[in-house]
Amino acid sequence: MGDTFQTIADPHASAQDAARLAGRVVEWLVAEGIVLADAEPGWALSEHPAHPPGPDWHKAVTDARWGSPEGVAVHTRHRVFHSIGDPGPHTATCPRCRATVAEDDVPSRFGTAMETWHETGSGSVDCPACAATVPLPAWTWSDDVFAFARLGFEFWNWPALSEDFRTRIAGFLEGHRTVFLLGKI
Repeated sequence: MGDTFQTIADPHASAQDAARLAGRVVEWLVAEGIVLADAEPGWALSEHPAHPPGPDWHKAVTDARWGSPEGVAVHTRHRVFHSIGDPGPHTATCPRCRATVAEDDVPSRFGTAMETWHETGSGSVDCPACAATVPLPAWTWSDDVFAFARLGFEFWNWPALSEDFRTRIAGFLEGHRTVFLLGKI
């Protein structure tokens, strides 16, 4: 059967803003009864503390009959968020000129930058079309397979999050672009 996750990531949150924005979202989630206030280890698939579901967790999903949710892990440090289980193909699009980098070129163009982002929280790639040096968080990926971000909310084993719920979370992020990733392990 496996475990599933849904992630809402904010690739535009700066290192200075990530904790503040996370706090705003968590405060709202607690006020709505969607999660409990205290994050605890064991509510996600790692020892990373996660917020257990609250009494009104069903407000976040399209159909509460299809699951028994686990925790919501909140990440406020640089991270490579990714979907697992989607075989592709995956392309990257330059935010400046809208040129697309084909899946076959992604490893050679993005590999080193991805490793650098993972280690340091910084990384950029030169667009093959316009030659602009573009930070990794600014690139968009087909099927939202990657998000390079300092802020993300991982919902473990929750039924499908509703579009309205995802929009409401985005409303707390000061107009930043959000990326919604799905995965199963």
